Amino acid sequence: MPLHRERRWPWIMVGYAALFVVVAAATAFLYDAVAAAARPVVIRGAVVLVVGVLLLHIRSYFRGDPPWDPPSLFEQALIRQPVTPKLDPAFVKLRDELASSLANRSYFQNVMWPRLCGLARARGQDEPPIPQERGWFGRGPSLRTIADLTGRIVGPRNDSR
Repeated sequence: MPLHRERRWPWIMVGYAALFVVVAAATAFLYDAVAAAARPVVIRGAVVLVVGVLLLHIRSYFRGDPPWDPPSLFEQALIRQPVTPKLDPAFVKLRDELASSLANRSYFQNVMWPRLCGLARARGQDEPPIPQERGWFGRGPSLRTIADLTGRIVGPRNDSR
């Protein structure tokens, strides 16, 4: 989306300055190259070119050029909105609990660890040893450690992904 009209004016002025320099250089070259009778035509052509570009710019400004104006409500309705992902609430809860376990050792020991031990007992395994504390005080085990724990409890994946 282009900048607001108020912020575009410095670039518009630079563009017109460049246009004037190019037209002046071309006009000076042609003025010296043509016969004396055709020199007024060269000057008039240069003025017509500059005024024409200026009038086109002013016309597009007041006409309401679509790239400059914000889209109307009808045009906004036609723009496809991204689909918001719908996640299973159980997955969202598990993801939040896992994030809390990573951030807080106490949460891991009181909530996540008993669940992992219960899962191991339900699968007929011995309880795995509790992971060592990380270097940061109060932080739970790393994500890789929790993944290794669940991998040992659940076992290798059998699907073909």
